[in-house]
Parts: sequence; structure tokens; C-alpha cells
Amino acid sequence: MKLQVLGNQRMYFLDNLKAFIILLMVVFHVGMGYTTWDLKWWTVNDIQKNKFFDWFILETDVYIMPIMFMIAGYFAPMVLDKKGVTVFWKDKLKRIVLPWIGGVLFIAPFISYSILFSRMDTPPNYFAFWQTDFFGPYYQQAHFWFLGVLSLFFVILTVFHQLNPVYLKKSVQKTNPSAWLFPAFALLTAAAFFSGNLFFWNDAWVNVKFVFMLQPVRLLLHLCYFGLGVYAWKHSWFTRSGYSPRLLPWGISAIIMLFVFLMYRVTFTLMPDVPVLFKAGHALTHATFSLTVTFALIALFQKFFDSNAYLWRRLAANSYTIYLIHQCVIIPIGCIVQKLDINIWVKYGSVSVVVLVLCFLLAEYVINPILSLGKQGKNMQIHS
Repeated sequence: MKLQVLGNQRMYFLDNLKAFIILLMVVFHVGMGYTTWDLKWWTVNDIQKNKFFDWFILETDVYIMPIMFMIAGYFAPMVLDKKGVTVFWKDKLKRIVLPWIGGVLFIAPFISYSILFSRMDTPPNYFAFWQTDFFGPYYQQAHFWFLGVLSLFFVILTVFHQLNPVYLKKSVQKTNPSAWLFPAFALLTAAAFFSGNLFFWNDAWVNVKFVFMLQPVRLLLHLCYFGLGVYAWKHSWFTRSGYSPRLLPWGISAIIMLFVFLMYRVTFTLMPDVPVLFKAGHALTHATFSLTVTFALIALFQKFFDSNAYLWRRLAANSYTIYLIHQCVIIPIGCIVQKLDINIWVKYGSVSVVVLVLCFLLAEYVINPILSLGKQGKNMQIHS
């Protein structure tokens, strides 16, 4: 991952926040196997369960992707405006589109196959599964769905840039957000969530012609966060002289909304045939919690983790690779410990640490060095 630069100021805290969110996503996916829900579609369900993981999954699932989309939206217009459409898409094809296609064709089938492998004494042949069942009832894009939807948002941004290139120019005047901006954004994202929830279950996934896998209830919400990132870049938010969120009010609001959201979610939205009024309440609590925790984490990292220390630098540099490979590490380790009857906290903690360390080591000392050799060889050919 490239360190992000805005003008002459390195945005270390945004790099570090993105790395943190990806590491959180890893332990989030480890925790999926320990929920009491006995998820039929999840890769490896452990024999041990605890209600804590239900709550952990419910709350973490709200904000990890909005933060990812907002950070992507923050830096995309800078590159698009500075380097142009051709260079912008050359980079996105290499870093986003090709990993998306490769992940869907070669890694997602392995992840989907693990559903059968972890549950059956005699699972089917993998290659037969890949040719038939994967492109049928077991089709998914695993975590690569994010790259597909992000590519779609980049297309929308590019079209908007072509139609109105002046808007994506950075504003000369750095202005703080008005008092109504964040309440309006919360209502907008709540309306987006609610409108989708009228037609789809709030956690439903939809396969769109084997091209996109998306959550229709959250698609517009994610687009709003991507757009908010674009707006924040245009108005120089998070820079030294621009708007920076204050940790205390955002942090207190996020903690309050954490409890409000969880209580509402468990009480009203896990019932069958949720009434429309309760769906509206779910949309509002979901949207408000997502917004408050997003800006609380931005404020926290800007205040305390705007650092170029060695560990942060290496985590930031390897975070994208960790994102791409983490399920390939989680699944075999999950299968190994699946039926071990030991303390659940020891098991979950040990698996999380081992997965994080292995992912980092593979990214730092195996995958990225190989990719660097390929780049060096290409550069040598160019200059020879």
C-alpha cells in the first residue's frame, strides 16, 4: 500500500486507520466461526460458541466497510485530478480490478469449498466443485466483493469527473462543515438503508449476473460514504488547517450509539417479519452509529496515531496484501482447531494472533518481495 500524501503533508493517520480496519476485519472473520447463530454459509463453524461474538459481529459489521469506502473516496479524486483518467485507471486496473477478478476465479472457490470441507467426512472433489457447484448454488465473491463495488464507484467518479471536472478541483477556501451537514448525512444514509430494507432483508447478499456480489440494503449507504470522502478531500478535511473532528464529542456519541444500536438490533430486528416502523428505527440507529464511530476513529487516529513509526509503516505497507490473503490463512487454521475442546477465549485469541502474524509475515517477506522483483525486472527492461 502506498503512503498517502496530501500536498506536502503525509496522511499517516489515515494509512494507519486503514491498516487497523483491515486487521480488525481479520479478527472479525475469525470471530464469525464462534457465533451462536451456527451460520450455514460460513466457512468453518467452531464447536465452541459464545454470545459475545454475536454482539461483536453485529457492531463491527456496521462501520468497517463505510470507513474503507470513505478513505478510498478521500484519495481517489486527488489522483484522478492530478494524473488524469488514463493513469488513474491504469493503476486501478492493476491494483483493484485484476485482484478482484483473480480473487473471484481462484480464491473465492477455495473459500466456498471450505463450507463443505469443514462439515463433511468426504467432501467432493475440489476441481469438480469449481467447475459445477461454485458457479451455481455456492457462488460468492468472498471479501473480494469490496473490490468489485469499489471499481463501480471509481467508474461513477470518473464519469462525474468527465462531466464536471471543475467540481473535483480542490476548493481554495478551507471550510468547516456546517451544523446541519452531519445530521443531514445521517438521515440520508438512514433513508438509503431503509429504502433497501423495504425490499431485501438487511443482511441479504445478491448475485448480479456473476459480476457483482453486493448487499442491496447497504449499497447506497456505501456510495454515500465514498461521496463523503470525495467531499472531505475537496474541502481539505483532516489537514492541518482544515476540519478535524474532535475526539471527545464524537467518541462519547459513538459509545452511546454502540449501546443504542445493539439493544435495538437484538430487540427489534432479529424477529421475523419486522414491521416497517421498526425497520425505520433500525436504519436510523445503524446510520447514526456508523457515522459517529467513523469520525470517532478518525479523530482518535489523527490525535494519537499520526505516526510513521516502523511497525505502523510496515502494517500500512502490507495491509492491502493482508486483506487479499487473510481468508486463505483463517480457513486452514480454523479447520485444525475446529473440534478442539479448549477454553474459547484461549482458542479465539490464539487463532487471531497466529492468523495476523502469518498474514503479515507472508505479505512482508514472501508476496510483496516477489511483486517488487517483478516491478524491478520490468523497470530494467524499460531502461535497457
